[in-house]
Amino acid sequence: MEDIESQIANLKSRIRELTFLQETSQVLTATLDLDSVLRSLMAQVRDYFQVEAASVALLDEKTGELVFRVAVGEASDEVVGLRLAPGQGVAGWVVQTGEPLLVPVAHADERFYSGIDDTTDFYTRTMLAIPIKVEGRAIGVIEALNPAAGFFDANAQRLLAAVADLAAAAIRNAELYERARQAERRYESLFNESTDPIIVLDLGGKIRDLNPRAVEMLGQPREQLIGADPCDLFEMPREVYQDALQRLREGERLNLETKIQSGRETHILETHMVRIDYGGQGAIQWVGHDISEQVALEQMREDLTHMIIHDLRNPLGSIMSSMQLIHTAYIERDETLPVLQLLRIAMRSGQKLYRLIDSLLDLGRLEAGETELKKTLVSPEALVQEVIEQMQPLALNKRQILAMHIAPDLPKVSVDRDLILRVLTNLLDNAVKFTPVEGHIAVGVERMDEKEILFIVSDTGPGIPPEYRQRVFDRFACLERVEGLKGTGLGLAFCKLAVEAHGGRIWVESREGKGSHFRFTLPLEAE
Repeated sequence: MEDIESQIANLKSRIRELTFLQETSQVLTATLDLDSVLRSLMAQVRDYFQVEAASVALLDEKTGELVFRVAVGEASDEVVGLRLAPGQGVAGWVVQTGEPLLVPVAHADERFYSGIDDTTDFYTRTMLAIPIKVEGRAIGVIEALNPAAGFFDANAQRLLAAVADLAAAAIRNAELYERARQAERRYESLFNESTDPIIVLDLGGKIRDLNPRAVEMLGQPREQLIGADPCDLFEMPREVYQDALQRLREGERLNLETKIQSGRETHILETHMVRIDYGGQGAIQWVGHDISEQVALEQMREDLTHMIIHDLRNPLGSIMSSMQLIHTAYIERDETLPVLQLLRIAMRSGQKLYRLIDSLLDLGRLEAGETELKKTLVSPEALVQEVIEQMQPLALNKRQILAMHIAPDLPKVSVDRDLILRVLTNLLDNAVKFTPVEGHIAVGVERMDEKEILFIVSDTGPGIPPEYRQRVFDRFACLERVEGLKGTGLGLAFCKLAVEAHGGRIWVESREGKGSHFRFTLPLEAE
């Protein structure tokens, strides 16, 4: 009879234990908030073991201290937040050794720390401390204090260890959840603050979400873009888009070039597309990187290459043609060929070629301020006369009138003679190039005041539109005012840098259809 009663008692005890373990395990599925889970676990411990207090202390990785995270029962509010130094008290010993500890008489154990009792006016008589382990390392401790029976039975340590395992699982879940939340917050931050447009598409290819930059670039309200078909927004053939979607659904990563028209601007985007999990559902992430400037620079590089080749080829062609004719005249003793005229053509072409190469070489040095000016006192009239003599044959070929207006009694200017000659040559060469046949060109010099002298090169060409008058002095800005005439755009950029290197200023005054007046000043040395 006694054996049956003992078996029934054991069975009831076992059922009670299983019920306790089931109820505590259910706590893990109730919430992902760590404090709530630990508080529920400690409430279960308090009720099952009939203890006055139960608590969880977790290791502070930075300081090595134990911090009481959750407590239930007497003095619980005062316990939460208290700290134990590394290795201090029964809890500190348990965490350091990784071993559980039953202390029947707390104040008689040398490992017991009475500071918390003194702080809270709680008196600890008996305690059971179990380590909380994650991946074999103790990261905290569960304490159960003062059971109503005055002692913990033989099964208490085993059951509390099971609770500690549940607490470890809760901590792992909370860490994973927090990492997931941090990753989600980082993604949201990157998504919303990215300077690149980001679009999330459903697997059918319709827009599901997009960031502010994408909304701005597409130029439509966000609510209108949600659910839209990208083929209606991008310059992309539908068959290309459908093929891309199929390959993305199969797990491929794709890079495509896409054009988006935003108002008057056309954006060229290098887009990266990949299948992702978005809110638990399959989706396609579309990230665009605006390469419009790169494409424009590449186009400019190609245009510049063609222009430089064009500008080098023309004078080189004239030189070669002239030399071939001179060679023919010499071999065949042909006195009818105008050898001197051919030589002059070759020399002028050579000078033009030389100026272009010098401009290319000097631009970088002038921009960096590395050009050392070789200044000498020069007569402005002599500079103008020399340039006109060089350019007169070109003007005569187009039956243009080339005039010179020099104010009397002009003082000499201290300049790098070669640089200023090239400035005047470039300006006059442009004037001849862009002025029509039988047009008028004038070069003038006058004194502005006691400090500056002014040079003016005027023409009767087509003029420059207002929006281009400042840009013509930029490097590689082409003066395409006359159809069929192109250049590298180096001449005026060189003029600006050379004049400014002397402390002067250069600008243009123009009226469309009425010609242009390029003006630049040079400072006079104090008398």
